[in-house]
Amino acid sequence: MTGFYIILASALAALGIFSWIVSHFNLFGANKKKESTDTQEEQTDTEESTACCGQHLVCQKDKRLMAQSEIIYFDDEELDAYKGIAADEYDDEALALFSEVFNTVRPEEMMDWLNSLRLREIELPLELRDEALMIVSEQRS
Repeated sequence: MTGFYIILASALAALGIFSWIVSHFNLFGANKKKESTDTQEEQTDTEESTACCGQHLVCQKDKRLMAQSEIIYFDDEELDAYKGIAADEYDDEALALFSEVFNTVRPEEMMDWLNSLRLREIELPLELRDEALMIVSEQRS
């Protein structure tokens, strides 16, 4: 009869150890999944703030720029005269003025300058958009 109790006690001990191991690894796995989910959410937020949707010259997903409501001038106050004019309606003089300012803006400031134009309701001429989008894309990567 004592052999039965020894086997029963050993079986219960083994079951307890097995349960502890399973619960320990499940909890560890659950924490890992939670950390993985948190990391994925952070990556998604980061991707949203750095990835351009391709629909706008200044991506509407860029939270930093969207939160920025203060207009920063890049020695381009004369561009305020073009507020509300469509991008395809600029004359040669306006295009030359935009090109002059565009060529003086450093690549790392391009996104801020474009945001400044957006806040001031000034559209970038179509002739400069592709180059500006290329510069912004390079700075984001």
